[in-house]
Amino acid sequence: MNFADILAKHASSRPDHPAIVDGSRVITYQDLHRYVFTVAINLQTSGIKAGDVVAVTLVDSAEYLIAILALARAGAVMVSIDGELPAPEKVEAISHARAKAIVIGTPEDSIADLPRLHIAKLFQSTLADFEKPSVDSGHPLTIVQSSGTTGTPKSFFWSHRAMEVQAIRHQRCFGWTEQDRYLAVVSMKFFWERELCFILLYLGATIIVNDVAPPDQIVEKVRAERITIMALTPAHLNDFLGLQTNESPIFPSVRTMVVGSAPLTNERRIRVRRQLTPNFYEQLGTNEAGLLVLGTPGDQDARPDAIGRVVTGVEAKVTDANGNVVPSGVVGLVGFRGEGFPSGYVENPEATARSFRDGWFYPGDLAAIDEHGYFHFKGRIDDIINFQGAKFYPIEVEKALLAHPAVAEATVIGWPDPTSGETPVAFVVTLHQVSADELRSFCCQRIASYKSPKRFVFVNRMPKTRTGKILRRSLKEIYGELLAKRSAAPANTTDAVGSSAEI
Repeated sequence: MNFADILAKHASSRPDHPAIVDGSRVITYQDLHRYVFTVAINLQTSGIKAGDVVAVTLVDSAEYLIAILALARAGAVMVSIDGELPAPEKVEAISHARAKAIVIGTPEDSIADLPRLHIAKLFQSTLADFEKPSVDSGHPLTIVQSSGTTGTPKSFFWSHRAMEVQAIRHQRCFGWTEQDRYLAVVSMKFFWERELCFILLYLGATIIVNDVAPPDQIVEKVRAERITIMALTPAHLNDFLGLQTNESPIFPSVRTMVVGSAPLTNERRIRVRRQLTPNFYEQLGTNEAGLLVLGTPGDQDARPDAIGRVVTGVEAKVTDANGNVVPSGVVGLVGFRGEGFPSGYVENPEATARSFRDGWFYPGDLAAIDEHGYFHFKGRIDDIINFQGAKFYPIEVEKALLAHPAVAEATVIGWPDPTSGETPVAFVVTLHQVSADELRSFCCQRIASYKSPKRFVFVNRMPKTRTGKILRRSLKEIYGELLAKRSAAPANTTDAVGSSAEI
């Protein structure tokens, strides 16, 4: 089974249905099928064989989507390389993936000592015949990297069957059809965006390439293109919520707005449903396993403190330190199992042993699943704070802080302390001036006083991954010297001011 096989069916059953809209260009499924075969043939005549790894550095465009579908059609394995990376990092990423060639859009994308396949030439008509590759369902479709929020990203293979499983899972969860129109807001260099594009093309829907950046222009594009599906990060929500000027939702045509990357407070969910669209879903997933937990609007009302429920087709269990399953409602290490999951990381036996055991995938998250099946996320296992022997989770404190109207973003870490073990330190981005004392008092009204931050660092921006996840380890590195100096000062008195660039 080749994931690209579905294109022939769409080209036959709905040849004139738009597959990709890129600016003024409308590419139908008949066009898409023809382009993918042309590029696949030219890949073969360029020496690309089934199983070869090919890097792609194209910008978001119809050509990008056609190129990665053509690589699938040819049985090659695609690896996405961020074109904005410095040259040494590009070389390292390509070398790590052991790419045989690279698909480029401009000469500036070229990498020394690697065959360059210019996308414009790959689109040129050819009289050569296509040689159908031998591809089974387990054949790798792409090499993916983990998000990197806990350290150096890890590589793994994602198969043709895994992508098909995700398409079926998303259709079951959201009810997506060929009539849906999806605006690709998040950059396609991120796997989550590419995965969604693959899924929606598999379902016969329409992908609209995003060519605008300012939030108000995205709103206009959503309306003009009659967008029905959007996938966003929490940072996007902040931008759009700032635009709301009346009681009517900004996105009346959107029937699915799904947000991942970081948990939201229930107050934020309510604002999104009131100001943006009532059809708001929150999801938890990983690059390795895809969609795992989904919260519908009904779930959000029923269990405001939960993300949602584990989706059909995925099993979840919560275990203690010895691997024993804990009772409902008890926090522990969560593991997932489902069809299409990878079996391990590429050439990384240590990371594989930590995360893949006995058919289960352990992303390193702490959670509890209550008696009604609702999933309560508690954070990373390495993020637990131990203050004077009392252990708690940063997410509890962060949610309390984010409920304050002056707080735009908040992250809490445990910083080593000679008397208490660890001191809870809050990094906060504010919408307007507010004191540490006010925030501390506000927290104490919502959570136990011992959980309330003992020190605050006010920053202009948080260090983040490119998909919007806040990097706690970077905060420790950036402000380590400051925090070390402040450790000698009395608790509850520090109100430091700093800044941080997004990374």
